Amino acid sequence: MIWNDLQNLEAKDFKCGHCGEKIASNKGYFASEKRWGRRMEQYNALKGFIYICHFCDKPTFFSEDDKQVPGPAYGNSVSHISDHLVHELFEEARQCHSYNAFTSSVMCCRKLLMNISVSEGAKEGLYFQNYIDFLHENGYVPPKGKPWVDQIRKLGNTANHKIEPKREEESRLILHFTEMLLRFIYELPGLMENSD
Repeated sequence: MIWNDLQNLEAKDFKCGHCGEKIASNKGYFASEKRWGRRMEQYNALKGFIYICHFCDKPTFFSEDDKQVPGPAYGNSVSHISDHLVHELFEEARQCHSYNAFTSSVMCCRKLLMNISVSEGAKEGLYFQNYIDFLHENGYVPPKGKPWVDQIRKLGNTANHKIEPKREEESRLILHFTEMLLRFIYELPGLMENSD
């Protein structure tokens, strides 16, 4: 592939995978590859583009089939998380998804169940099922939320113990459930405390 110098490209709207800002950029680079046609003539085939974010100045790659790397982090940040390890692990799960590391994202969400339990008072070193039971028995799982937590656990277990990788849809689903659980445990109580 041959990368060309920084230039004006066709403007592209996207959400920056680095800073999360929605942008419309026309500054960047494109890559082409010399190929041979049927009549042995050379031509340039476009292979991809790199657009530069005008907020953070970082590059975003778009393949010839328009796949974005890094993509925007899936879901939303959750406020009022009191434990920085829980917060960092959730953001890591979101970033893994943005890099198409769907199995890693699902595994992070499974690990979050243990981290949340320990953050809320469970002992370290328990069996994983003990952490699930702790969340349920101590009111950290919302009404009708037990299937969410069980789905996070089950898909996380298969990501951790089986060979086949997780798909994008599975990662999205688990991130969505995890975000809702974190909102229930941390954000909603935090909003109530700050409104007094």
